[in-house]
Amino acid sequence: MIINDVSEPQKSLYVIGADILAALRGSSEKSIDPIRLFDLFNSRTNKVSITYFYFGLDWLYLLDAIELDGFGNIKLCS
Repeated sequence: MIINDVSEPQKSLYVIGADILAALRGSSEKSIDPIRLFDLFNSRTNKVSITYFYFGLDWLYLLDAIELDGFGNIKLCS
């Protein structure tokens, strides 16, 4: 899943992670609820399941690209 799959590159964590970061950067909010981010993510890109979306969030969290605030909302690391 981490390595690009030629048949379905939109399910690669690299692609999903980049699309999540683009959705976060495009949002006017400093932190955003995960479900609202999922809706924003799917409106901007090819639709993927919420499972792949959460895999992408996990990937970005492990890379220290995103973090959670005190309310469980997602925000970009500074």
